[in-house]
Amino acid sequence: MIRTILVSVGFLVGWVFAFQSAIYAACLYLWIAYFRPESWAWSGVFASLNLSFLAGVFLLVRTLFSPVRFRLDARNGLLLLFLVDSLISSIAAPHADISLAYLREFAKTVVVSYLLSVMITTEADFRLIVTVIVMSLGFEAGKQGWAQLILNPGAKNDNGVPFLGDNNLVAVGMAMLLPTVGALAATSTGWWRRGFQFLSIGVLYRAVSTYSRGGLLAVSAVGAMYFWRSPNKVRTLVAIAIAVAVIVPVLPQAYWDRMSTITASGDERDDSQASRLHFWRVATNMANDRPLVGVGHRGYERSYNAYDFSNGQYLTNRAVHSAWFGIFAEVGYPGLAIFIAIFASSWWACRRTRRLARRGEITESLGRFAIGLESALVAFAIGGAFVSYHYNEMLWHFFALTMALEQVAAGQVAARVPRVEAMPLPHASVPAREPEPEFAWD
Repeated sequence: MIRTILVSVGFLVGWVFAFQSAIYAACLYLWIAYFRPESWAWSGVFASLNLSFLAGVFLLVRTLFSPVRFRLDARNGLLLLFLVDSLISSIAAPHADISLAYLREFAKTVVVSYLLSVMITTEADFRLIVTVIVMSLGFEAGKQGWAQLILNPGAKNDNGVPFLGDNNLVAVGMAMLLPTVGALAATSTGWWRRGFQFLSIGVLYRAVSTYSRGGLLAVSAVGAMYFWRSPNKVRTLVAIAIAVAVIVPVLPQAYWDRMSTITASGDERDDSQASRLHFWRVATNMANDRPLVGVGHRGYERSYNAYDFSNGQYLTNRAVHSAWFGIFAEVGYPGLAIFIAIFASSWWACRRTRRLARRGEITESLGRFAIGLESALVAFAIGGAFVSYHYNEMLWHFFALTMALEQVAAGQVAARVPRVEAMPLPHASVPAREPEPEFAWD
C-alpha cells in the first residue's frame, strides 16, 4: 500500500512538471523507464498501463511544441542510420515478423536518444537528466546492495532488474551506472556528496553480488579507468581502497572460485564458458552467410537452430551472450560498422570534453561527467562482450548523453570567447577643395 501511494505521488508530481517543459517530460519518461514503477508498486493498476509508451509519446509531442532546435549532425545521424539499417535487416530477415515486432520497441529507444541529444543544451539540464537516471535505477539497486551487504554478506543475489534483465545484465548495468554516480558525487557538496558516495557502495556491491564474471571484469575496468582519468588520483585511490575494504572481506571462497575460472582454458572451461564460445562462432557464421543484412533485429535466437553445428549440444533457440557478436550476427557487417562508429565517436566526445576541462575552457564538472561516461563505455565494451546488452535503452541513452555533453561543452567554449565588435573604418582626411577661378570672356 505504501509503495502504491509513493508511486502515485511520483506520477502526479512528474506529470505536473512534464507539462512545463520538454526536459521535465524527458525526466518523467526516464523515471518510468529505469525505475519501472509498475513492478515496484506491485499494483495491477500500474501494470495494466503501458506507462513507458505513454510517457514516450508525450515526450515527443511536448518536444515538438517547445523551443527545442531539432538538428541532424554526423553523430546523432548515426543513431538514425543504425535504425534504418536495422529496418532493412529486419525486412530481409528469415523471421521478419519477429524482428519487426522487436524493432518497434527499439525505434522508441532511438527516438528518445535523439531527443536527449538535442534538448540538453545547458549543464543544469545535463546534470538533471543524469541525476534522474542514477536515482531511478540506483535507488532500488543501491538499497538491495546495502541490505545484502549487511543482512546476508557474501551471498549470491540472483534477482533480476526489470529494466536490465537477469543477474549478468544487472552486473553490466551496475558497472555502467557506478562511474556516473561517482561523477555526481565528485561534483556535489555537503549531504548530496555523501549521499552519492553512500549510493555508490550499494551499487558496487549489487554488481559484485551477482557472481557475474563479466560483471567483475567490467567493474575492475571501471575502477582502473576512473583512477587513470581522475584529476585527483589520491582521493580516487582512497575511495577505491575504502570500497575494497568494505566489500572484499565479506566475499566467500565460493565467489573467488567462480571468478578464478575466468582464465580457464581448454578442458578447464565450464559449460557456461564453452557454450559462449560456441554461440559466438554461430554468430560469425550467421554474419558471413548474410554479410549485408544479418539475420534481422533480435533474430539470433530464432535463427540459432538453423546455424547450430553442435547438433543441439547447448539446447535450442539460444541467445548470443555478447553485444558485439549480437550486432554482428543480426545486422551484418554494415550494421556493425555503424555501431562501432557510434561507440568510437562517443568515446572521442568524452576525450575532447576532458581536454577542454583540463585546459580550463569549460567547467571542471563537465570534465568529471566526461570521465564518468567514458568509464561507463568501458564497462559496456568489456562486460557487454559476455551478455546480450546491445539493445538496452541505457546504452543508447548514454550514447546520447555523450552527444549532449559535447553540445554543452561547445556552448560553454563559445560563451567564453569574447565578441569582437566590428570597428568602423576610419574616414580619409580629404583636404578642403579650393574654389575654381572665375574666367571672364571677352
